[in-house]
Amino acid sequence: MNKILAKRYARALLTLGVEDGHYQSYLEDLNGFVEALEAAGPSGAILSSPVYPRKLRSEILEKILEAASIKGILANFLRLLHDRDRFTLLPAVAECLRDLIDEREGKIRGILTTASPLKSSEISAIEGALGTMTGRKVELRVREDPSIIGGLVAHLGDLVVDSSLRTQLNKLGRRLVEV
Repeated sequence: MNKILAKRYARALLTLGVEDGHYQSYLEDLNGFVEALEAAGPSGAILSSPVYPRKLRSEILEKILEAASIKGILANFLRLLHDRDRFTLLPAVAECLRDLIDEREGKIRGILTTASPLKSSEISAIEGALGTMTGRKVELRVREDPSIIGGLVAHLGDLVVDSSLRTQLNKLGRRLVEV
């Protein structure tokens, strides 16, 4: 349910951002706002906590918006979320907004798991090959996992490309058991 609401809010902010041409800056500012709240720890949770009076939370929000120089549509958007007690949705809204912008721009983000470090040229080549396969611009976050032994595993949304040695050995083991 929260993901559905977050996507609705993100879609509304994207629509406004497309109209005024600032959707990328809305995403950057929203991400910065979310990161600042998370970094503040318990202090950042005040804005979404019903324990504190609404008036106090509104005053705090206004001070944060002023200090962060957030104005216009994004400030009004954050006020709306606050007024509707939806501030807990902020991280999900930011994530959905990023996904919607990526979709609009023909991008897809994914995770590439390798057994050992790769050169940036190798990562670029893999992104290019996956881009050709998906028809979209691919951006990969790389992580290492020695347990895959060799090869790689790429996760792009629902698509999984697994050419790891671990998977190949598991398949071979199952075939040998079947014989």
